[in-house]
Amino acid sequence: MEKDFTLLVLAFFCYSFVGWLWETLYCSLKARHFVYRGFLLGPITPIYGFAIVGVLIFSQPYQDKLWALFLLAFFLASVLEYVTSFLLEKLFHATLWDYKEIPLNINGRIALPISVFWGAACVFIVKVLNPHIISRIDLWYNEYGIFIALVLLMLISFDLGFTLANVASLRRALQELSEAIEEKKAVLEKNSKEQISSLKEDQQRLHQAARNWLNEIKAYPETRARLPRLNFQERRMLNGFPNMKSKELKTTLAEVRLLVKDLRNKK
Repeated sequence: MEKDFTLLVLAFFCYSFVGWLWETLYCSLKARHFVYRGFLLGPITPIYGFAIVGVLIFSQPYQDKLWALFLLAFFLASVLEYVTSFLLEKLFHATLWDYKEIPLNINGRIALPISVFWGAACVFIVKVLNPHIISRIDLWYNEYGIFIALVLLMLISFDLGFTLANVASLRRALQELSEAIEEKKAVLEKNSKEQISSLKEDQQRLHQAARNWLNEIKAYPETRARLPRLNFQERRMLNGFPNMKSKELKTTLAEVRLLVKDLRNKK
């Protein structure tokens, strides 16, 4: 019983790290700069750990049947991704990913091409990667016993508590920053009698418009001094999910990121 528990916990953390590594490498290459992915501060993405461990447990009778294994992984990954997206939106009033531009999506939470990819990836993991992971986990258990699993669970508990506290402070800070941007946009609209839109179309237009309200904010040092500065974890969560959307803000998060960067670079 103790060994089964330890192996399960270690498998969860191994695949959570593998998922974090995959997302970090993929997003960093796509963005052409390092992107520290993941909801938690530590280098793990638990949704991968839950998904792959779930596939390993429920697929045991079907692991010799590739199509059955693929379909099971396809279904489990899709359900977990949809439920996770729904819960995050309800708890934090934000979506961390959005598949609405991908064909055959459901509410932007899951999409057929993504689910097919996860199904194929899980087949590879079960048939190729997992035997090596299990052999390594066995060595860790023989050397450290249940102690290593307990330490990892304690660390993730602290990480989760710290992250949730930062999510609450990040929401407050984003609201203040968004309100400051809207206030300066209103001033510019009043003075120029031209509408200052949120400019979602492209980054070039966004930066062009941002120069106006950034200059307006800089013109009032006392207002600028009152604006919140995000800590490392808050900046990481904001920048680590470029497709994140918030239902609480009037401005776009792209505009907020520009203001956060400006406040940090010119203290």
